[in-house]
Amino acid sequence: MKALLLACSDGRLIQVLEAFLVRRHAEAAERLLVPGGPLLLTRPGMQRRVALDCLHTLVEARAPRRILLVSHQDCAAYERALGGLGFDQREILERDLRRVRTLLENEFPEIEVSCWFVPLIEDGVGASFGEPRRVD
Repeated sequence: MKALLLACSDGRLIQVLEAFLVRRHAEAAERLLVPGGPLLLTRPGMQRRVALDCLHTLVEARAPRRILLVSHQDCAAYERALGGLGFDQREILERDLRRVRTLLENEFPEIEVSCWFVPLIEDGVGASFGEPRRVD
């Protein structure tokens, strides 16, 4: 099944995203990787229009049957957009994933859209990203 991944371009996520795509049987997915991933689609005006235009181009060219939206904790793009670390990342990221899913379901009603959150796990020695969790 053809898929399209929209996720953050943070290089620390590459292995997590590749393993995620294998588990979802989407190894050959088209990838749209930009800072903050779905964040651009929550922004008003030109940023959203450019992001939607990119998605329309990919959908028309590749005809994906599903779109996978992935956000992650410790996202520098979100920290910059929201003015620092003084916020509940998980709550905001999950809310934004749901908003973007609704936008894309309206924009592309024939495509299944799912949302995923990648947590940051600290084990006392260091931090790493955990298994992506579905956001309903």
